[in-house]
Amino acid sequence: MHKVIISVIFLLFANGANAQDFMGEYLAWLGPNDIRNSSGVKMKSLGDVVAQDRANFHRFGVIDELDTGDPYFSQRSLRTRIPQLVKAGRSVEKYIINDVLSGRGHYVYIRLYGINGRITRMDVHEGAG
Repeated sequence: MHKVIISVIFLLFANGANAQDFMGEYLAWLGPNDIRNSSGVKMKSLGDVVAQDRANFHRFGVIDELDTGDPYFSQRSLRTRIPQLVKAGRSVEKYIINDVLSGRGHYVYIRLYGINGRITRMDVHEGAG
């Protein structure tokens, strides 16, 4: 009986330590407008493209038809964290990465998670439609 109680307590603490709160979501077309930075340098990772997409949306006004707003990335300091946040998120299907980095583009659904109001990961999923 004691082993069962200890196991349940351990599971509760383990799940609580890894729990992240849902903080927001948005949709984006990661296409040709997003694969190069403002200096014309081609991006090398999906996280870099996602960051450029948000810079295009918030700073440069380059908004693709399928892009929607997000609740966090209007500040440059937050956008610079995006590549690490994408890496910290769930693994992304290879075909999505290939489509984006090749310039063909891909429609994605991005969910933001965090702890204590600070974003800790971005999950990039296939966009519907």
